[in-house]
Amino acid sequence: MRRERRGTGRTGAVRGAIAILSAFAALVPGSASLSSAHDPPPVTVRIAVAVVPESAYFIAAHRFKRTVEKALPGRYAVAVHHSGTLGGELDILRQVQRGSVQMAITSTGPIESFVPEIRALEMPFLFPSYEAADKVLDGPIGADLLRRLGKAGFTGLRFLDNGFRNVTNSRRRVRTPEDLKGLKIRTMESPSHMALWKTLGADVVPMAWPIDAELRKGSIDGQENPVAIIYGANLAEAGQRHLTLTRHVYSAAVITANKAFMDRMPVKDREVFLAAAKDASMAGRAYVRGNEAKQLASLADAGVEIERNPDVAAFRSKASSVPAALSGDARKIHEEIRKAVR
Repeated sequence: MRRERRGTGRTGAVRGAIAILSAFAALVPGSASLSSAHDPPPVTVRIAVAVVPESAYFIAAHRFKRTVEKALPGRYAVAVHHSGTLGGELDILRQVQRGSVQMAITSTGPIESFVPEIRALEMPFLFPSYEAADKVLDGPIGADLLRRLGKAGFTGLRFLDNGFRNVTNSRRRVRTPEDLKGLKIRTMESPSHMALWKTLGADVVPMAWPIDAELRKGSIDGQENPVAIIYGANLAEAGQRHLTLTRHVYSAAVITANKAFMDRMPVKDREVFLAAAKDASMAGRAYVRGNEAKQLASLADAGVEIERNPDVAAFRSKASSVPAALSGDARKIHEEIRKAVR
């Protein structure tokens, strides 16, 4: 009997102590509950772009960050890496593929190294307008291309763009393909882009972005990019005094993620990521299309001579042989796109 009373007394004392501590904890401002002390830290999501903050990719990446962190508070911490701090686009894609970086926004050109079919989008003078590009990339053809990224270890979340590509150089006015002779033009590390510029008559120099140092040194004479990149990267200050609005290739881009990272994500979280990617792509497109006229005016004010009426027919004719090199599924997809935009 005595042992029973002692046990009951000790149990009562422990219960009393717990009650006192619980009451005290409730009175202390900011005191954490036992369960919250063991909440897991947020999952870090690194998303990389090779370009500067004054770009559609960066704006889209930050829009994605804000949307995910607001919708899933405390679950994910999205870190945006920019300005080539993690390398050029090909380097970034390799890091996403192996999972050391979870996500990226890149041009589709370098993706050719992993998924050759995507070169169908890189063909010259394929899309007549932004509306035509949106119709294709937001429809069944775009969905099929995004699915194909899976075989290379990526999940394709959404397409956006950088605008239509144009050529700049430091040496002379370019109005026809003949004016490109002898100019060293930097291209993306993409077989399709290299083939196009070789066909047009330039000296092709494939090179990762950024290229500011090479332009300043004169190791290359020019480059080709959409207006948003030419403006955002301050290429006028790097000596690019001649801009020709060739609009030779629609610069499609894609938000990619490491496939294993997305596959092991809870279904509801994945839905949030997909919705955030759609929202981010719309923000990126709006930036490109809403600012091009102002950016061209700023470039003109900075002393850039803009050739607004080049001989597009001559460029188109000269480039017409490039799609003939397509084969297999890339050729089929290219034909599907051509039919869709007629």
